[in-house]
Amino acid sequence: MSAFKLAAQMATTEIEFDIQFSEDKQLMICHDPELSRYGYPGKEISTLTGAELQALDIGAWFEDGKFAGERMLTLNELFKKFTTQFTYHLEIKTPAPGLAAAILDCINTHQLASRTFVTSFHFTALVEFASLDSGIPLGWLVRDEAFTTENIHRAAEAGFSQFCPLAREVTPKRVAEAHQHITEVRAHSVKNKQDMMRVIESSCNGLTLNWPDWLTHKDQT
Repeated sequence: MSAFKLAAQMATTEIEFDIQFSEDKQLMICHDPELSRYGYPGKEISTLTGAELQALDIGAWFEDGKFAGERMLTLNELFKKFTTQFTYHLEIKTPAPGLAAAILDCINTHQLASRTFVTSFHFTALVEFASLDSGIPLGWLVRDEAFTTENIHRAAEAGFSQFCPLAREVTPKRVAEAHQHITEVRAHSVKNKQDMMRVIESSCNGLTLNWPDWLTHKDQT
């Protein structure tokens, strides 16, 4: 929760996060499927219940314990807290049976379909979400050397609204090509300000980065 509150203080209007199913099908917000980085080697999101996951201290590992006591959030909690304050870019991290439908149900419960994008590295997960005919824009995240003509066409033919390449691979020429077939190009894995400027100067529609104050010029004070 501290991360999202800080984003709001930095004047961020859009946030990106990952969703996974817990063992009992709760929609958990967490980047890693396995929890070693957070101090729990051998524990996995998919093998613990939502209650077990929320009992873990998920913040003590970061910045010498500054965020000790922080708990893992559910999608329902995030939506309930911020409602229409943000536009939400929700990544399906680890596809599982029923996950797409559960995500859509939560979005609709909070009446946030018009403020939500769904993305994934897993093409089939996006195809499954598209089959629900929700009208929610979908974005295909791709990895190294995947910003190709073939993949642009594949995303467009699937009806996706976004193509999401690595920041270091965007160029004005390739972005212009993508815009002939798909509405938005939104880059990810921005590692530094040089990456950020590369994305901006290539005429991408957006970018995902960990330092929103680089763009808003507004710190937490």
